[in-house]
Amino acid sequence: MKSVFRHVGAYFWYLRANWLSLMAYPVPFVVVNLAGLLYSLVSAAAVWIIFSKVRAIGGWSFPQVLLIYGFSILSRSLFHLFCVNIVTLSGMIRNGDIDRILVRPLNPLFQVIADYLDNDDYGEFGAGCYLIWVSLGMLGMRTVSNVAWAVIAAISGGIIYTSVHLIANTMSFFTIENRAITVLAWVLDGFTRYPLDIYGRGIRSLLTWVIPFGFVSFYPAQAILQASRPLALAGKLTPAVALLFSSVAYGIWKWGLNNYQGVGN
Repeated sequence: MKSVFRHVGAYFWYLRANWLSLMAYPVPFVVVNLAGLLYSLVSAAAVWIIFSKVRAIGGWSFPQVLLIYGFSILSRSLFHLFCVNIVTLSGMIRNGDIDRILVRPLNPLFQVIADYLDNDDYGEFGAGCYLIWVSLGMLGMRTVSNVAWAVIAAISGGIIYTSVHLIANTMSFFTIENRAITVLAWVLDGFTRYPLDIYGRGIRSLLTWVIPFGFVSFYPAQAILQASRPLALAGKLTPAVALLFSSVAYGIWKWGLNNYQGVGN
């Protein structure tokens, strides 16, 4: 427990330092986040344009797809805001910056994550909250329990995003440059914005059993929509899946870290 409190206290100071650096230039910060908000809402408007021509896609109505879309970008924004620094691992390893982290008396992964607070995804975060709120209202399901579940599911989704990208970037310990793997992780997270069952069986299996992006948005939405029993039950397991997958990701991170040999002369 002493270690936990020490890391919580350290995170407060990391967060404070990062926030003060962001506020050093408040106008660009506001502008870039307004642009992010606009971009996210325009992207969601593209879904509305599609539904202006059709009644449903794969049996899914506009409010249902909007709910899934909202879960996707809200969870993604949490990863971007607080944990996106893990995508710099390749450069840190290549430049030897990881050595500086290893000599400090704090968990190395904690230091990587806490060292940077993203400055341009608060707009995406706001858009995700707004889309979930609106879609729940359109569905007549805006209840306290559903809003509480949305918070839990979004945090779980953010953990899944972080875990996937942690695994992808941990490969840098073995390959140094792993751009192909990290780009694949970014591409795959685009599948979280639409119902999983509109894809082929292979994609559905991949995004459920191997890379659990289905638990970022699709399955959590089923818990609210009260879909068929297997889908709704899978949605309720989202926090457990996030915990399990993050444990696997952390184990892979430790494996990679234990194989790190430095950058040499």
